[in-house]
Amino acid sequence: MKILYAFLAGLSLLTACTKLGTTMPGLKVSLDPSRKVADTFTYALGDTTKFLFSGTAGNVVVYTGDSTHNYDYANRSLALGATQLSFSSAEQYGTQTNTLQVLATDQLPGLDSVSVLNASWTDITSKAVLATTTTATASGIVDLSGLVTGVNDSIFVAFKYTGAGGATQRTWTITNFVVNNVLPDIHYPLSNLSTDVNYWTKYKIAPSTAAWTATTSALAITGGAATAPNNTSWIVSKPIYAGRVAPDVSIPLININGFTNNASATGYNYIYAKAGTYKAVFLVFNNTAQEQKTSVQELYIKVTP
Repeated sequence: MKILYAFLAGLSLLTACTKLGTTMPGLKVSLDPSRKVADTFTYALGDTTKFLFSGTAGNVVVYTGDSTHNYDYANRSLALGATQLSFSSAEQYGTQTNTLQVLATDQLPGLDSVSVLNASWTDITSKAVLATTTTATASGIVDLSGLVTGVNDSIFVAFKYTGAGGATQRTWTITNFVVNNVLPDIHYPLSNLSTDVNYWTKYKIAPSTAAWTATTSALAITGGAATAPNNTSWIVSKPIYAGRVAPDVSIPLININGFTNNASATGYNYIYAKAGTYKAVFLVFNNTAQEQKTSVQELYIKVTP
C-alpha cells in the first residue's frame, strides 16, 4: 500500500510539473526618443536604425516592415499586381522573316495538341523586341495584365515557330524568360527557365521535323535546310498563376542558442534600403512544449531621402 501511495504521489507531482507554464517575456524594444515626432521615429536614408532592448526573452523575431518582411503580409499568399513577361532572343541562319510568334492566353482547357491549336491565343509579338541577329536581344517588358482579371487566374505563354520549305530556315534561342507578378512592394517570380524546365509542352505540326528543346537556360529550335519541309512547332508554358505570392517572413534575432542577424542582448541594428514609412513589428515570446506567451511590439519609422 505504501508503494501505491508513493507512486500516486509521484504521479501527482509529475502532472503538476507538466502543467507548469511559462511567463510573459520581459524584453521591451525602443528607439532613440530624440528621433520621435508624434508617434514616428525619423531617420535619413543610409542611417542605422538602432532598436534598443531592455529586459529578457527566450525568443525575438522582427518584421522590419520593408519588402518581404512586412507583418501585414505574413499570411498573404495571393495578391494580383501587374503580370509582366520578359525574355531575350537571338536568331541565326537564313533570311526568312516572321518565323517566331509570341502568344498568350488565359483560356486553355488542356495541354493536348487539339486544345492548344484551337485555343483563343492573343498575339503579343508586337509588344516584344525580337532579335534580328545572333546577338541576344532583350524583349523589354511585355504587359500581360489585360489577360488577367482575377487573383486566381492562370495564363499560358507560347512560342510558335514557322519555317517555310525551299530555303534555309531560321534558328531561334530564347533566354532569360521570366514572368513576374509586380506589386508595389515586390516583384514576385511566377515562372522562369531554371525552375520550370520540366513543365514546357512541345508540339510538332506534321510534316514538321524541327522541334523545340528546353533547358534550364534556354528554349531553342533549329530550322531545317532548304530541302526540309514546312516546319510549324510550338512550345507552351505551364499554367502560370498570376496572383501567387509568397508570405512575408520575419528575421530571427534571439533564441535559446544565442543571437543572429546583427542582434545582441542590448539591441538590433538595421539599415532601410529605401525612403518610406515602415511599421517594425517585434514578436517577443517565451515558450515551453505546452505553452507560448507572446508580446507584440510595434514601432513606426520614417526614412527620408
